[in-house]
Amino acid sequence: MTITFEAQLITYMKLLQSPKGILINFNCFNIFKEGQKTFVNEYFTSLPEK
Repeated sequence: MTITFEAQLITYMKLLQSPKGILINFNCFNIFKEGQKTFVNEYFTSLPEK
């Protein structure tokens, strides 16, 4: 995963006003340990608590 993919995901999250995003790399041995990265932006703080 490069910085370009991370920047693209953050841009899409801001445009769609999505609070969370997951970047998944399928070109690795173990997806759950090294193949995914979770991003949270400022829209996450404005979500109502339940």
